[in-house]
Amino acid sequence: MTEPLVVKLGGSVLDRLSADWWDDAAAVAAQRPMVIVHGWSAPVAALRGEHRREPVMLLSQSGHRSRFTDAAVLDDIRTVSARIRSDIVAHLAARAVSTRTVDASQARLIHAQVLRQRWWVDGRLEYRENLVGFVRHVDGAAVGALLAGVGALVVTPLATSAEHPTVNTDADRAGAHLATALGVAEIVFVTDVDGVLVDGVTVRELSPADLPGLRGQLTGGMRKKVQAATAAVGRGLRAAVIGRAPVSELLAGLAGTRVRSDA
Repeated sequence: MTEPLVVKLGGSVLDRLSADWWDDAAAVAAQRPMVIVHGWSAPVAALRGEHRREPVMLLSQSGHRSRFTDAAVLDDIRTVSARIRSDIVAHLAARAVSTRTVDASQARLIHAQVLRQRWWVDGRLEYRENLVGFVRHVDGAAVGALLAGVGALVVTPLATSAEHPTVNTDADRAGAHLATALGVAEIVFVTDVDGVLVDGVTVRELSPADLPGLRGQLTGGMRKKVQAATAAVGRGLRAAVIGRAPVSELLAGLAGTRVRSDA
């Protein structure tokens, strides 16, 4: 099998991708099998807004702010993800790309660790079961088997843990771990911005050695993407590309920010 490509689609871009973008993605998938890992933050926020369910944000004992995930939030993620998978399949099938879809928690593809920690609640530190896990292992052989024979495998990056059948994960980091487990050379993070901005200008190339000086300029979702990209190249990938252009342009270095290894 030709070396696969991992493409992570941010939840905020899924409804903004043009027909030309999908034409390009289909052309790339015709040349090399593609694993598409999708996010869900924006669609889940929209769903919860429709039902007037405000997100719960908690501050951990170490000062880390996190969106709280319980069983109801996981249900919302599953609902939204089923629709996202269906939409991605429809776009690709219309362009003659064969597909397969999978919820990674149901197939036990991604294994995560849920840390037991205390959170600040009404001025007191209390233990709360936040169903969010840090990815520790991806079953690369199982992912490869699912990818065999199709042009694209669409993955919802929920995970399992030792204590829970389903936990939330960060989709950027999950995508990076999937790329590592498959042994691919590159991963593409498709976002809603042109790339990594430094002083308002898109940087075309970064290496891990550049990142300490950029910490003050990387915030929110971009910080997580850069961290995931850096981790991926640190584990052996040749490069990780971040941007909102068509996949072929990002791979060719015509757009976006390329995070490369220092080696």
